[in-house]
Amino acid sequence: MHILLVNDDGPPNSRVSPYVRPLVNALQTSGHQVSVAIPASSRSWIGKAHIIEAPLTASYVHPDSFRQDGTWDETPTPQNDSDWVVIQNGTPASCAQLGLYNLFTDRPPVDLVISGPNHGRNASTIYNLSSGTVGGALEAVFCGKRGIAISFGSKDPQTDEVIAAAARLAVRLVDHLYAIWDERVELYNINIPMREDVEGRPVLYTRTLPYYWSRGCLYAESGSEKKLTNGLTNGDHCNGVNGHAETQPRQRHFKWSADLSDMKKTLQESEVETDAHTVLNGSTSVTALRANFWHVPGLEGPLNLD
Repeated sequence: MHILLVNDDGPPNSRVSPYVRPLVNALQTSGHQVSVAIPASSRSWIGKAHIIEAPLTASYVHPDSFRQDGTWDETPTPQNDSDWVVIQNGTPASCAQLGLYNLFTDRPPVDLVISGPNHGRNASTIYNLSSGTVGGALEAVFCGKRGIAISFGSKDPQTDEVIAAAARLAVRLVDHLYAIWDERVELYNINIPMREDVEGRPVLYTRTLPYYWSRGCLYAESGSEKKLTNGLTNGDHCNGVNGHAETQPRQRHFKWSADLSDMKKTLQESEVETDAHTVLNGSTSVTALRANFWHVPGLEGPLNLD
């Protein structure tokens, strides 16, 4: 089987992308041809986005050229069939598009797109609809391909043995789901807990846990008083023309500072048979999805505004 692998964590990196190389190796060991197209940097929480203003540059990189910090040796090397493609300004969705249509035209058609493995869980509606990992699999569906999103459910450092066990289980799941693919399904979202005995733990079909923000918890305000060139701060006045005061524009500054404590508490208390409950209790969750926002049945026909 020819597999296109994309991700949202970027090149191999001991801190933010420690799982991609072990999964690629495990897939290849199982006899699959794997073409890899990944963003040049982390694109978490980006969903199925395309950054339309930014040009994309695809670099062919031998997998042995990557360093532990996610950079790579850019010394020109002869083209190799095992090269990965790293895309500057890429997103998981653009990696899927380019991987399917532009980057590997000398190879057989892609049978399956795998997005991941994500560094951490993608369980619940908020994660799934925000996740670049799930977004890469969604893009595959809109390109007419089957997609599987895979998340290795922990951001804590893991031993090589735990990572290898998760990768082996992921390959078994990929092979099994592809062989028995239910035609009602467009993509599968898989969450694998990071534990050494994971291959002996249950694998369960699950439903997605609904979750909604209870408060604003993604951004924190910072540097709210911006220094101006004349040494004044926002809100200060300076003398303008004919002695009239000029007021500088009021600005506030925010940065990403996610406080997910409420979400984590809800996930811990989630219902049995949901993706969150399953993976947090040490089993692997497999959620069968369709790639759409489905309409609400019954709201049909003319809308009478009177």
